[in-house]
Amino acid sequence: MKEIPNLPEVECKCFTDVDETGCVCGQSERVLRAICRGDIALNDEQREWCKAEIDRVEGYSRSEYEIADDATLAHGVLSAWTDYARDKGLM
Repeated sequence: MKEIPNLPEVECKCFTDVDETGCVCGQSERVLRAICRGDIALNDEQREWCKAEIDRVEGYSRSEYEIADDATLAHGVLSAWTDYARDKGLM
């Protein structure tokens, strides 16, 4: 997995409890989650990266995401990554 091109800085939202600190996700995941929330918009290069990430996972096709909005596209990447991890026994 390559990082999303031209990553912006994004605050970690892994924990919403005031007593919890730390981050359990990587930079790309944090950015994708911010995109899902509508905090960040994708540029063309980042949209292409998302489609390529989706296309890398068996059972997913970039053609299903060609006209998707940013949040749907980012969610598609997160879903594809999750399914890949499950398929490989990592979760």
